[in-house]
Amino acid sequence: MAIEPHKIYQSMMLEIKIRLRAIDECLNKRQGNLSPLDVEFCFLQLRKNVEQICFASIVCDHERYKDFRSLEGETDENNHGDYTQDWNARIILQNLNDLSPHFMPRPLGKKTSSVGKHHFDIKDLNTTHKKLIKIYRRCGYYMHIPKPFVEEYEEHISKQRKKYQTSTNTIISYLKYLKELLWHHAAIGLDYQSEDDKLNSLELADTKSAWIIDFGEYESNDINIIVAIAVRETDRS
Repeated sequence: MAIEPHKIYQSMMLEIKIRLRAIDECLNKRQGNLSPLDVEFCFLQLRKNVEQICFASIVCDHERYKDFRSLEGETDENNHGDYTQDWNARIILQNLNDLSPHFMPRPLGKKTSSVGKHHFDIKDLNTTHKKLIKIYRRCGYYMHIPKPFVEEYEEHISKQRKKYQTSTNTIISYLKYLKELLWHHAAIGLDYQSEDDKLNSLELADTKSAWIIDFGEYESNDINIIVAIAVRETDRS
C-alpha cells in the first residue's frame, strides 16, 4: 500500500527536527567552543536539512516536478530528465522556483479563528530559494578538503584555522533561520493534471492543498500535521 504524500512529508520533517536538535546538543555540549570536527558535523547536518527541504518540496508537487524534469530531458540533450537522479540542492531549488511560486515552506505566525475560519499570519522572513542556496553552498565549504597547492602552506593553514574559528556564529545563525522557517509552516501544492501533455507542468495553477506543519515540543519526536484540501465553489454544488 502506497504511503500518502503528506505522511512522507511528515516523516521528512521529523528527520529535520532530529538533525536540528543534534546541532543544538553539539553547541551546548561544547558551550560554543567547537572543534573543527564539531564544526564539520554541524555544517553537515545543516546541509542535509537543506537537501531534505528540497526533496520534501518535490513531494508536494510530485507529478508536476516529474513531468517538468522529463520535459527538460526531451528538450535538452545534455539533461537526463530523470527526477529520481537529481541530487544537487542548488539545481533542484532553481527547478522548483521555476515550477511554482509556492514551493518554499511558508513560515506561519499567530493563528486567529472566527466562525469556523482560521487565519495564520505569515512571518516576516526571507523565504527565497536563493537563501537556501547560500546556506547549501556555505556548508559545502566544510565538506571537502581544500587544495593545499594554491598558496604557501603556512598561509594555507592560517586561512583554514581562521575559517573554523569564525564558523560558530554562522552555524548559530543558520540553525535559527531553519527553526524559524520550519517549526510552524505551511507546505503548498498546486493543482495538476498531466493529461499526457508535459507542457501543462509549466502552467500556473490554483492551490490544491496546504499541509500545516507544527514541530511541537522541542524534545518530542512528533510532527503535527493538518491536511487542508482546496475546494472550489463549483465543487460545493
